[in-house]
Amino acid sequence: MDQERIWRVCCRLLGPAVRWYMGLDMEPLPEDGPYLIICNHVTNLDPVMLALASPKKAITYVASENILRLRPRLHAILFGTFSLIARRKGASGAAAALSTVRALRKGKNVCIFAEGETSWNGLTGRIHPGTAPMIKASGAALVTYRIHGGYFTFPRWADSLRRGKVRGTVAGVHSARELSGMDADAITALVEKEIFEDAFAAQKKERVPYRCKKRAESLSSLLFLCPECRAIGTLRGKGSHILCSCGLDISLDECLLPRGEAPFGDLCEWDRWQTDFFGDMLSSNPDMTLKDEGEDYLLYEVLPDSAPVLRAMGGLAADGQSFRIGKSAFPYSDIREMALMQKTKLAFSCGGRYYEVHSPRPLCLRKYLYRWQLFPAGSAE
Repeated sequence: MDQERIWRVCCRLLGPAVRWYMGLDMEPLPEDGPYLIICNHVTNLDPVMLALASPKKAITYVASENILRLRPRLHAILFGTFSLIARRKGASGAAAALSTVRALRKGKNVCIFAEGETSWNGLTGRIHPGTAPMIKASGAALVTYRIHGGYFTFPRWADSLRRGKVRGTVAGVHSARELSGMDADAITALVEKEIFEDAFAAQKKERVPYRCKKRAESLSSLLFLCPECRAIGTLRGKGSHILCSCGLDISLDECLLPRGEAPFGDLCEWDRWQTDFFGDMLSSNPDMTLKDEGEDYLLYEVLPDSAPVLRAMGGLAADGQSFRIGKSAFPYSDIREMALMQKTKLAFSCGGRYYEVHSPRPLCLRKYLYRWQLFPAGSAE
């Protein structure tokens, strides 16, 4: 049985159950092709939802190599059943871009979640800078697609699926001829405008319930700065509550919005505040040190065509010049790429090598990513 037929059979047999369980309403993608699909990335379930918008023609997905490698059985099933293009997070995506162009020229429809990662706070992120040049190089048409409500179904920081409503819409269809007359900046602006979603702004108007008893569990993967005591790393989620050792206690309702009086109207506002405040903290104290003590944080080096090799273990720390795990230190100036994987893994390339940090518990690794991103401004050099 060929891959196209397997795709159609899976959509026909599994589609009704998935639509019912997740409350899906997906506008169909155009039937002609080939074209490149760029969709906002709200949850790891996006490929499943988007597949139901194209039940008759298979989609080739650009997928994270990290997820596939860490789940070898999933890797074998997906690569054996569907066409996938693997991209390694925290490293150059040149090879994946070339494979994408080749697939389009072979007549396949290819989907890229160009933000590179699922949304942490419900806002659509900036697309990868290499996306627009690849679109022009492919010579293919472009379809932009926007998923609404998916963020609340399975937030990136959450441990469990929540049942509610999700809908998908075709945001734009652009011919190869139209795109050939645009420069890279114009294409980037077009894509970012058409796939943009502010999940919490829409939720405040619609107030769709997403049922889950532990709706605040693992929120410490998203939130790292308390608005009351200004401490870093003291927040935790328990049941439906966000708690801090200073006494802060905020309850979330089924719409994932704060009940009663709260410092912020939603989690996105909180995240924006903590990011800005953290930047101000680094500006006033460039040598400020971040720490997460423990002996079970793991550093792996990922070698080509080989299983990851454990290189270090111990606590995490970051000062004004470097990121450290255990006794291993990596100067910011030598780190070329850094990205978050899922919610408890941090990937980066340094000195021509590729590494991953694994946390055994919910932990906001985002603060270490921000520390590296702010290095030029916060450096004492």
